Amino acid sequence: MKTWKMAGCLLLLCVIICGCVVMGKSTEVSAAQTQPSDGGEQEEQTEQTPEASAPTEKEEAQEGSTTVSKSYSEGLYFRSNGDGTCALAGMGSCTAACVLIPPQSPAGDTVTEILPNALAGSIVGAVEIPTTVKVLSAASFSHCDRLAYVRVAAGNEAFIESDGALYTADGSMLVYCPAGRSARSLTLHANVRRIAAGAFASCIALDTIYFTGTTAEWHNIIVGDENNALYAARLCFTAA
Repeated sequence: MKTWKMAGCLLLLCVIICGCVVMGKSTEVSAAQTQPSDGGEQEEQTEQTPEASAPTEKEEAQEGSTTVSKSYSEGLYFRSNGDGTCALAGMGSCTAACVLIPPQSPAGDTVTEILPNALAGSIVGAVEIPTTVKVLSAASFSHCDRLAYVRVAAGNEAFIESDGALYTADGSMLVYCPAGRSARSLTLHANVRRIAAGAFASCIALDTIYFTGTTAEWHNIIVGDENNALYAARLCFTAA
């Protein structure tokens, strides 16, 4: 009898021991699932709040400043002077409405002049004069009824534009006011002392001229021929 009791106690003790061992392993597995390791926690945080990556070379090139080359008009006709310079003489095969005159001809000559009637009869509505051009006149743009904008490239030492009109670099002479200019008024440059012949030859839209000087200063301005549109416009003095 005692032997059976002893065997029963030993069996019960083994069951208890095995149960504790199983429960301990289960607790460790549960803890591993609910409490990630340090490495796992860092990985989870990294996924939630990723760090900004450094820009690639391609991104830096996009964000950095770049120099964009102008696309000059092609097909223009140039006349060589035989000394490394040339003049724009005609539209040639160019049919563009916006003309960017190149500083060099296809032959490699520096473009220093725009000849009379160089753009005549074209559909040009805007033209840019390069830095190299030093010689031109109102006749350079004659018979260009659609020409509304004349721009001088930065760095040109001979000409400037002011309120849509073309002047010599110091503003003392108004060379040309575009025939197709839509604005009905024009404010003359403060330094103007001369208006070239034909400067307002075809400015049919112009009806008001603003002059920053006095009446006496206006009468001292030398006005060339073929400027009927200038005389037909209303003159307003804006001197302080």
